[in-house]
Amino acid sequence: MNKLRRIVAWLTIFLIAGLLIAMLISGIMGSPYFYVFLFLTLVVPMILWVFMWFTRLVNGESEVIPKEDMERLNQPRSEQDEAEDNDNSQKEESAVKPAEKEQP
Repeated sequence: MNKLRRIVAWLTIFLIAGLLIAMLISGIMGSPYFYVFLFLTLVVPMILWVFMWFTRLVNGESEVIPKEDMERLNQPRSEQDEAEDNDNSQKEESAVKPAEKEQP
Protein backbone atom coordinates (compact mmCIF):
# COMPACT_ATOMS: atom_id res chain seq x y z
CA MET A 1 0.00 0.00 0.00
CA ASN A 2 2.85 2.39 0.86
CA LYS A 3 4.55 1.64 -2.48
CA LEU A 4 1.29 2.36 -4.31
CA ARG A 5 0.98 5.72 -2.56
CA ARG A 6 4.51 6.67 -3.63
CA ILE A 7 3.80 5.75 -7.25
CA VAL A 8 0.58 7.77 -7.26
CA ALA A 9 2.38 10.72 -5.64
CA TRP A 10 5.09 10.72 -8.32
CA LEU A 11 2.51 10.43 -11.10
CA THR A 12 0.65 13.39 -9.60
CA ILE A 13 3.84 15.47 -9.47
CA PHE A 14 4.62 14.66 -13.11
CA LEU A 15 1.04 15.46 -14.16
CA ILE A 16 1.07 18.87 -12.47
CA ALA A 17 4.56 19.65 -13.80
CA GLY A 18 3.43 18.69 -17.30
CA LEU A 19 0.40 20.92 -17.04
CA LEU A 20 2.55 23.84 -15.87
CA ILE A 21 5.01 23.37 -18.73
CA ALA A 22 2.18 23.05 -21.29
CA MET A 23 0.52 26.17 -19.89
CA LEU A 24 3.79 28.11 -20.09
CA ILE A 25 4.54 27.02 -23.65
CA SER A 26 0.98 27.67 -24.88
CA GLY A 27 1.06 31.09 -23.21
CA ILE A 28 4.32 32.06 -24.86
CA MET A 29 3.19 30.77 -28.27
CA GLY A 30 -0.20 32.50 -28.01
CA SER A 31 -2.10 29.25 -28.39
CA PRO A 32 -5.86 29.19 -27.79
CA TYR A 33 -5.27 26.19 -25.52
CA PHE A 34 -3.65 28.42 -22.89
CA TYR A 35 -6.94 28.88 -21.02
CA VAL A 36 -7.57 25.13 -21.10
CA PHE A 37 -4.18 24.42 -19.54
CA LEU A 38 -4.66 27.24 -17.03
CA PHE A 39 -8.01 25.77 -15.99
CA LEU A 40 -6.59 22.25 -15.73
CA THR A 41 -3.57 23.51 -13.76
CA LEU A 42 -5.93 24.98 -11.19
CA VAL A 43 -8.62 22.29 -11.09
CA VAL A 44 -6.64 19.02 -11.26
CA PRO A 45 -4.76 19.56 -7.94
CA MET A 46 -8.06 20.49 -6.25
CA ILE A 47 -9.78 17.35 -7.51
CA LEU A 48 -6.84 15.19 -6.44
CA TRP A 49 -6.82 16.79 -2.98
CA VAL A 50 -10.57 16.15 -2.53
CA PHE A 51 -10.09 12.55 -3.66
CA MET A 52 -7.25 11.97 -1.17
CA TRP A 53 -9.21 13.65 1.63
CA PHE A 54 -12.27 11.51 0.93
CA THR A 55 -10.27 8.26 0.88
CA ARG A 56 -8.72 9.16 4.26
CA LEU A 57 -12.17 9.97 5.61
CA VAL A 58 -13.59 6.64 4.43
CA ASN A 59 -10.59 4.64 5.70
CA GLY A 60 -10.78 6.24 9.14
CA GLU A 61 -7.43 8.03 8.91
CA SER A 62 -8.95 11.51 8.96
CA GLU A 63 -8.12 14.21 11.48
CA VAL A 64 -11.50 15.81 10.81
CA ILE A 65 -13.54 13.05 12.47
CA PRO A 66 -12.02 11.46 15.61
CA LYS A 67 -11.70 7.65 15.65
CA GLU A 68 -14.17 7.38 18.56
CA ASP A 69 -16.86 9.08 16.49
CA MET A 70 -16.08 6.89 13.48
CA GLU A 71 -16.40 3.79 15.65
CA ARG A 72 -19.70 5.06 16.99
CA LEU A 73 -20.92 5.64 13.43
CA ASN A 74 -19.92 2.11 12.43
CA GLN A 75 -21.82 0.47 15.31
CA PRO A 76 -25.20 -1.10 14.60
CA ARG A 77 -28.06 1.30 15.24
CA SER A 78 -29.28 -0.35 18.47
CA GLU A 79 -25.86 -0.18 20.14
CA GLN A 80 -25.43 3.41 18.99
CA ASP A 81 -28.78 4.39 20.53
CA GLU A 82 -27.78 2.79 23.84
CA ALA A 83 -24.44 4.61 23.83
CA GLU A 84 -26.17 7.94 23.17
CA ASP A 85 -28.73 7.25 25.91
CA ASN A 86 -25.93 6.51 28.39
CA ASP A 87 -24.14 9.72 27.42
CA ASN A 88 -27.34 11.76 27.79
CA SER A 89 -28.19 10.27 31.19
CA GLN A 90 -24.69 11.02 32.49
CA LYS A 91 -24.96 14.60 31.28
CA GLU A 92 -28.34 15.04 32.97
CA GLU A 93 -27.04 13.69 36.28
CA SER A 94 -24.01 15.95 36.24
CA ALA A 95 -25.94 19.06 35.25
CA VAL A 96 -26.41 21.63 37.98
CA LYS A 97 -30.04 22.42 38.67
CA PRO A 98 -30.86 26.14 38.70
CA ALA A 99 -32.02 27.64 41.98
CA GLU A 100 -35.79 27.69 42.31
CA LYS A 101 -37.39 31.08 42.73
CA GLU A 102 -39.41 31.75 45.83
CA GLN A 103 -43.07 32.43 45.26
CA PRO A 104 -44.62 35.24 47.35
